[in-house]
Amino acid sequence: MCSCLRGCFRASGSCDRVRVRCRSEGRSDMERVRLGLIGMGLIGTPHARTLQEVEDCELVAVADIDEKYAETAAQLGVRYYRDYAEMVRRENLQAAIIATPNHLHVPIGIACAERGLHLFVEKPIAQELGEADRLIEAAHRHGVHILVGHQRRFNVRVEKARELVQGGDLGRLVGATITWALLKPPHYFEGPLAWRKETGGGPILINLIHDIDNLRYICGEIVEVFAMTSDMVRNFSVEDTAGVTFRFQNGAVGTAFIADCAPSLSAYEATTGENPLIYNDFGNCYCFFGTEASLLFPQMKKLFYSDPGKLGWHYPITEEGLKIVPAEDPYVREFRHFAGVVRGDERPRISGEDGRRTLEVALAVRRSGETGQPVRLHTGHTDVNA
Repeated sequence: MCSCLRGCFRASGSCDRVRVRCRSEGRSDMERVRLGLIGMGLIGTPHARTLQEVEDCELVAVADIDEKYAETAAQLGVRYYRDYAEMVRRENLQAAIIATPNHLHVPIGIACAERGLHLFVEKPIAQELGEADRLIEAAHRHGVHILVGHQRRFNVRVEKARELVQGGDLGRLVGATITWALLKPPHYFEGPLAWRKETGGGPILINLIHDIDNLRYICGEIVEVFAMTSDMVRNFSVEDTAGVTFRFQNGAVGTAFIADCAPSLSAYEATTGENPLIYNDFGNCYCFFGTEASLLFPQMKKLFYSDPGKLGWHYPITEEGLKIVPAEDPYVREFRHFAGVVRGDERPRISGEDGRRTLEVALAVRRSGETGQPVRLHTGHTDVNA
C-alpha cells in the first residue's frame, strides 16, 4: 500500500489541485479501458476518484471487504463487491488495480492474471523477492502486463532531473543526497494500521522505497548499500531512523537520511507539494552533484561556475532557476499511461521486473541495517532506463 494519502501535483503553494476534464470529446466508451479496483483504503479511494478524471479509463467496479465502501462506490457511480473474486468473475474487465495491504498484492495479483487481467500493483510489488517472482512469472505465463505504482516517475520535475543527469548537463555524476524526515502522528500507527509497528512497516519499505526508485530512475542502477538503523524513539520492532550509503553502477555514490519521528520539512512530500495533506515549504530534499554543475530538487536550481577561467571555491557560483511547465497530477498521468499499456500502445514505465529491483534495493537496505554489513546487489538487466 502506498504511503501517500494522495499525490496532488500542484503548480503553487496552495492546496488547489490541477483539475483535468474527464471525458474528451469524440472518445467513445468502447475505447476506454475497463478497470476494476481492489482495496478502497488509504490509497484505493483516492485512486477511484482520480480515475474519474482520466479520459482513457472507465472504472467499472470496486471491491473491498469493508461494506462501508458501498456508499463510496454509489457516489462514484460504480458497482461495489465485497469479494474481489466475484467482481473479476462477473464484470467484463480488462485490468485490475490492486491497492490492498502489501501482503495481499501477490495472491490477488496472481488470481487476476489467471483471468487474463493486466495488473496495476501499488508499491511495493511484494513484501519479499520470491513473492515478486511468483507474480511476475504468473503475468508472463498468462500474457498480461504489470505496472507498479511508483507514481513519482510521472512527476515532471523527476522527469526533468533524469533528463539533466543522464543527458550530461551536470557533467559526470559524482553523487546524490536525499533527505526524508517528517513526524508521523500517533494515529498513523493505530487500529487497523498497527501493522506499521511491525516488520515491513517502517520508513524504509514505506517511504524510502519511493526515493530509492527515484534514485534508480534518475541516477542509474544501485549496486551496493550500507545502512545503520535505529528504533530508539518509538521502540517499535521496526526502524524509525536510518542512514544509508549507496554505490551506483556508474561509480557515483549517494547518501540518504530518513526518519519518521522528527519535526521537519525535509522530505519529498513536504517540498514538492504533491500531497496536500502534508504541510510544505517548497524547499529541497535531493541534491545531485556533477563535475560541472549541481542540481537542487525540487526547486530545480542549477549551480555552476559561469566563467571557465574562474573555477573553484574562491569564486562566486552561478545559480540558474530552470523553468518547469506545471503538469497534471502524476497519478492522472500514471493511469493514462496504464491505459496505454493495457491497449498495447506503451511499454510499462515501471514493469514488474523494475519494481522488483527497487524492492530488492530496499530489502538490502533493511538487511544491511540488521546485520551491520554492506550488501552488494547483482547487476543483471533491469528496466530502469525504460
